[in-house]
Amino acid sequence: MLRHRLPVSLALISAFIGILIVDRWTAPYHFLWMSIVLIAGSLAIIESIPLFASILARPIVPILLGCTILCLFSNSIVSVMSLEGIAAIGPLGSAWVISVCIILVSGVVLFDDEHPIVPRIATTLMGVAYIGVLGSFLTLLRFHGGPDVGSFSLALVISAAKGTDIGAYTFGKLFGRHLMTPRLSPKKTWEGALGGLIFSVAFVSAVTMAEGAVMGAATLGTWPKLVTFALTVSVAGQLGDLAESMLKREAHVKDASSSIPGFGGVLDLLDSLFLAAPAGWGILTILG
Repeated sequence: MLRHRLPVSLALISAFIGILIVDRWTAPYHFLWMSIVLIAGSLAIIESIPLFASILARPIVPILLGCTILCLFSNSIVSVMSLEGIAAIGPLGSAWVISVCIILVSGVVLFDDEHPIVPRIATTLMGVAYIGVLGSFLTLLRFHGGPDVGSFSLALVISAAKGTDIGAYTFGKLFGRHLMTPRLSPKKTWEGALGGLIFSVAFVSAVTMAEGAVMGAATLGTWPKLVTFALTVSVAGQLGDLAESMLKREAHVKDASSSIPGFGGVLDLLDSLFLAAPAGWGILTILG
């Protein structure tokens, strides 16, 4: 596992840094990052379909995919209209309301007496909320505070979430003794969770120092802000990981897919970010 994770992790980190550099040239619309989020979201939806089908019912696939893309793409309006703060979630909120209406209407159209439609509506709604709505915050972070600040806002959240993953895996392997959720995720330990918190603070500190060196000031310029941000996003990321573990446990599968060596699938790679990104965006928005 580790021999796959290490080179893939280094490749993903290098790719992420390169993407942020190149994406700076496409400001204020950030076509590159938006395209990556749309592609990743679409792949995650495709991977989620068998999970939902095993747990409850197969979603209404065209509607699920279309509404997820609608929610993810709606965030481009944030940049076009230069929306800031709480107003920035307005387009996403509108897209979610439209999606709910479309899903309910599709249920009415597809209804018949032989095949229950409500379970399909439920899994479709959950898929859009899980990947389309929560995943949208990965784009909202990129638009947060303008092209330069936004790149560091995004880097802060991803470094906190993925630093947590690395710390939890490392401490769990080295020191793990006390199981955290034995029935849900039998390999996760409290020692690993502690390691995740420590690594999150370390990774966020590194990004903050880089931001200070490049920008002359840092979003998390004080130690209390930095630690509060890192610990909150770390806990949210670990809960996001457990949320996907819940889905996989219900579906009786180990990974969403095997498309990324050492990590599973796209959904397995993004799981912690689905809760970490909204938490991070919320804290950064409050901090201004």
